[in-house]
Amino acid sequence: MPPKQRITREMILERSFEMFCSEGMEVVNARSVAKALNCSTQPIFSYFSGMQDLKSALEEKAKEQFQAALSVGNQPGDPLVEIGCAYTRFAAEQPHLFAHLFVHGQDDALYPFANDQRCEELLHREAEALSLTPEQAEAVYTQMSIYIHGLAVLRAVQRANYTPEEMAGMIRKNQEMILKAVRA
Repeated sequence: MPPKQRITREMILERSFEMFCSEGMEVVNARSVAKALNCSTQPIFSYFSGMQDLKSALEEKAKEQFQAALSVGNQPGDPLVEIGCAYTRFAAEQPHLFAHLFVHGQDDALYPFANDQRCEELLHREAEALSLTPEQAEAVYTQMSIYIHGLAVLRAVQRANYTPEEMAGMIRKNQEMILKAVRA
């Protein structure tokens, strides 16, 4: 009977994900993961067909974490501000995951301001919440999404050290200015 492996698939995923979160995907390779787990590379390749397989699993885990972070943006109130706050908070708390998902262009389908079904739902909710016409809601949405993404990128690359409260205040202030312009 072969000896029981002491390294599990979950251990590999968890340690690799920690490395991904703290240093970025570029540091995740078979040798670095094996070293972090104090083992050879053999367990990695017994659970994953190759490094791309492991990295795909890490990307799925990152997407799940982002979706969980964004789900707090589905609160009553202004939907665009709430999603913007959740998006910038994720960028601040998980800069390597944010950069991998949204700065390096890995998956546009995940982007909360993408032009798809979620966009239409958000536009409808925004129009209702702020008593806007569909055209006004789209103008607010477009300008706000650019501002929010820019703020999130600044926060992720640590060029701006705003607290979540400061980011929320900046998002609300920007929205007020945009609303004045589109209602004029």
